[in-house]
Amino acid sequence: MALGSRLPLALLAIAALSLGRTWGAPSAAGPVPDRIVVVCDNDYPPYAFIGEGGRFQGIVPDQWAAWSKITGVAVDLRPMPWADCIRTIENGQADVIDTIFETPDRKQVFDFAPAYATIEVPVFIHKTISGIHSPADLTGFRIAVKEGDAAAERLSEAGVSSIALYPGYKDIIDAAATLETRIFCVDKPPALYYLYRYGIDKDFRIAFKLNEGAFHRAVLKGRGDLLALVETGFRAIPRSTLAAIDRKWLGSPIASGIDLRSFALVGAGLLLVLLTLLAIAAGLRKRVQDATKALREKVEALEASEARLTAFIAALPDLFFVFDREGTYLEAYTSTPELLAAPAGEIIGKKVEEIIPDEALAKALHERLAESIDGRKMSVLNYGLTVPGGHRFFEGRIVPLGKSSALLVSRDVTEQRAQEERLRSSLAEKEVLLKEIHHRVKNNMQVISSLIALQSGSYRDDKDRALIAETQSRIRAMARLHELLYSSPSFDAIEAKDYLEALVSELAATFGSRSVSFECQDTSLLSLDAAVPFGLVANELITNALKYAHPETTGKAVLVDLRAEGNELVLCVDDHGPGLPPGLDPETSQTMGFLLVNSLAAQLGGKLSFSGPPGLHVELRFPREGRQS
Repeated sequence: MALGSRLPLALLAIAALSLGRTWGAPSAAGPVPDRIVVVCDNDYPPYAFIGEGGRFQGIVPDQWAAWSKITGVAVDLRPMPWADCIRTIENGQADVIDTIFETPDRKQVFDFAPAYATIEVPVFIHKTISGIHSPADLTGFRIAVKEGDAAAERLSEAGVSSIALYPGYKDIIDAAATLETRIFCVDKPPALYYLYRYGIDKDFRIAFKLNEGAFHRAVLKGRGDLLALVETGFRAIPRSTLAAIDRKWLGSPIASGIDLRSFALVGAGLLLVLLTLLAIAAGLRKRVQDATKALREKVEALEASEARLTAFIAALPDLFFVFDREGTYLEAYTSTPELLAAPAGEIIGKKVEEIIPDEALAKALHERLAESIDGRKMSVLNYGLTVPGGHRFFEGRIVPLGKSSALLVSRDVTEQRAQEERLRSSLAEKEVLLKEIHHRVKNNMQVISSLIALQSGSYRDDKDRALIAETQSRIRAMARLHELLYSSPSFDAIEAKDYLEALVSELAATFGSRSVSFECQDTSLLSLDAAVPFGLVANELITNALKYAHPETTGKAVLVDLRAEGNELVLCVDDHGPGLPPGLDPETSQTMGFLLVNSLAAQLGGKLSFSGPPGLHVELRFPREGRQS
């Protein structure tokens, strides 16, 4: 018998010596089985998978074929879903299980042969997911795992609870291709096989390696004789045979040879790249030097600008503060430190209320800061504050510097306020003096009027007494003006209505007539320069109406009306008397009365108009001075 045909018998003899029992009755060297049943994963390329045409293929089938040839024992290799593999051997329906990882739980059920392949077990994530680098980061995510896979136990131990079980690795990759699942845990060899096969390898990446396991062959506890046969058979397979099987399914490294011509071309290319890099480096160095020079110039310009700003601030008497929205002092500048409530170095970083003891002032400053920052506008704050230099008054202007800060510029206005107070005091004194002057002028005019009245008693001619009476009326009109100025809060103007109403009342009383109707629809003010000619014209026109219209006998009242029309004031005096004598032209008449009223109207910049009979209608129009009470 040839050596090749005797080798299986020798192996069996060796195995029989090491077995503790046989597949039949126990004996020291029991019979070797003619056939064993082996289960393995049917979905683990390239180790074991269903290929084209439904043929089961891979490293595992080829290794067991070599084992069967060496031992002479027939192998019934049954590929099936992994969970079924576990159940089949645990139920005693198989002798050996292949492609199994050794775990603490499984060691209580199986005896394991030595490992023959190391397998990485990564967690894959879709490219749209990030932030996962450990099992703890999987909380809340649904993880796809093959049913019966040791990875499920490892994930559960790590606290991952949302695990979706699939029958096989191909089912998991199918779900990943349709985005039914975006995170899965699949051993690296079959994962890469299916990802490349389906063309979705660029859509997924490895987040982290869950663990690293090893492929074993195992039998149920108590079947050490069978495990020894399995181990002895695989040790007997030549390494060259196993290496050939690996090369068949895992491929061979790409051979590398050195082509001198190619090497020269590569060297020349590298040299060109090196020279290019050196040129680029030199250019970059030049650009860095230029940028550094420009930056240095900018820094120098900035320092010069800062120096100018410091000198500018030092030349100003104002205080400059920068606050944030919460009222914290961020910066403080001044050329007069004695005007600060505290030294500048002590107030930076503190709140307003920590520096200013006046709660009302601190609150007002907070409000103005918020108003300026939120409203993007300038706010004004005038305040008084006790500083080392004494109690001072300040005028503050607050402008926003950005979305959360503002600049307060405060100017010491203590001397200005003192000067204003002195001016107010002096003005009050002058007002009192001016009132006294108006009062005395009025009194003197009344004395003059009284002296004229006494003198009129010596005149026997009625015309002379009438002239004296007209003169008294004119003096009283001017006296009434000074009386109004004396009682008025303003010394440069009086209300036209009040002045005219007083004249009408006084003239009606003088002529003993109550038939005078006064209407006024305007509240314009008359300056002192306009009030005198206005009062004298009104006095002449009303006196003339009362003298010649005789309202006390006719029963028809004299109407005095003052109104505004646009930019003009209009004074109208109407009576029901005989009117002007025939042939009398008011504009050319040389009588005292007409000369006086025409001259006074010209002083007002106005014009007189006369109409009638019946009666006499006189109208004075003159420009308003643009002031109203």
